[in-house]
Amino acid sequence: MVRESQTVEKARCALGAQLAANRRAVGYSQAELAPLTGYSRSTIANVETGRQHVPRDFWERADAAVNAGGVLAAANDEVEAAARHEREETARAARAARQAQAEQWRAQHAKGAAQQQRAAGSGWTETIDQAHAVAASLWSGDPGDTDTAAEDASPAGTAVALRWLIAPPDPSAARLDGWRLIGSGDLARLHGVRRCLKDIDNAHGGGAALPMAVSYVRREIPPLLDGRYDDATGRGLFEVAAEFQHDVGWMAYDADRQDLAACYFAHALRFAHAAGNRLLGGRILAAMSHQAIYLGHIAQAIDLARAARAGTTQLATPHALAMLAAMEACALAAAGETKLCQQALGDAETALTGNLGDGPEPEWLDFDEGGYWGHAARVYRDLGEPERAEQCAERSVAQCLTGHRRTHSQRSTIQAAARLQLGDVDAAAAVGEEVVREAWNLHSGHVFGEVSALARAIAAVKTPAAAGFLDQARELLAARAAGAAVAGS
Repeated sequence: MVRESQTVEKARCALGAQLAANRRAVGYSQAELAPLTGYSRSTIANVETGRQHVPRDFWERADAAVNAGGVLAAANDEVEAAARHEREETARAARAARQAQAEQWRAQHAKGAAQQQRAAGSGWTETIDQAHAVAASLWSGDPGDTDTAAEDASPAGTAVALRWLIAPPDPSAARLDGWRLIGSGDLARLHGVRRCLKDIDNAHGGGAALPMAVSYVRREIPPLLDGRYDDATGRGLFEVAAEFQHDVGWMAYDADRQDLAACYFAHALRFAHAAGNRLLGGRILAAMSHQAIYLGHIAQAIDLARAARAGTTQLATPHALAMLAAMEACALAAAGETKLCQQALGDAETALTGNLGDGPEPEWLDFDEGGYWGHAARVYRDLGEPERAEQCAERSVAQCLTGHRRTHSQRSTIQAAARLQLGDVDAAAAVGEEVVREAWNLHSGHVFGEVSALARAIAAVKTPAAAGFLDQARELLAARAAGAAVAGS
């Protein structure tokens, strides 16, 4: 519950003191007054010190018990009116802050779209050295600055995906004149730090991990790329750099830094190509498809997902095949393509359960059966099938990987929304309250957006459980909006 102002708190204390004075005037102890009101002695004690809120019927009974003639109930009505006014003002301020934030994002997105259109032809560099130089301009920018030159170079996703599909392999990733010899220990260090930063992202959201990840990338990776290495080490270096850029792109996407995310995704794709890792390129295209759905670019999302599958058909491991097919299913569901969507979802299930090989899965791929059910839940939600969405969401929540709090929250909001559509309001509100409690530990624009959507959907339902969830959701969203406003000032 939102903390009340000192004015309201003092008014409650004064009302409690008035009750105590009336009680003593008629000679009652707290224990003697309690049964006359239907409440416990401890409740009487807490009310008299202003520490506990009680319904109006308490004050009506107290009025009768101490012969106050309705004065106490009338005074309580005034306190509750003041408290209600404060809550309404807080809610209005939060809505205004969210609206201002949305307007700012729309303005930035419009600018970014124009920048992408101008830079579409330069989104894919021809050589590794050029890829390094262009990425270095991105890394040198301030992650808090939305007007960096690096963001001006944000490329168009579909054009970059096409180049990825048809571009010939880079002839060599070796560099023979660098400042020092780069070896396997350097690559191991990068992989270890990447895992740690990704764990933070999974546990606390992109808003928490993004500044740390950008700082590390800009400080550590450019000197290594300027080092001396043979072809094998060079491709390994470009591979881990691509993984870092994919992760940073995902963090920026989750932190509502959409232009920055698009830049990092595109550069990650070029670095994956330099590394000769086609499967990693497919994973990056799947992330770009995910972002395109979020931004409402559904046709582009389908193109990106299909390019990812087409470019990795002969290389993908079972879990990678399942992930890419599930991503295409999500894009098709957003387009309302039911038949094609179900076909892609079936391909994903076959990849997970069929005998498609037992090779090792890439370290960066964390898609499993829970991921399949999570994607299926999104698909059925978008297709308007709440019963199937709820069933899939329940399975996905149960199989969520340990430490993946953001994913757990996102899957739970789908489950709550499906239960609401099925008419089980109390169950939806209960799941929603769990999400809100978890979301206090997150800095995730996606989770906050889904909590807000669930709150709007449940706001029209008049039940105690719904009211409890709404109070908690509004407190979370108001606090996060205020925090974002302070961070952006």
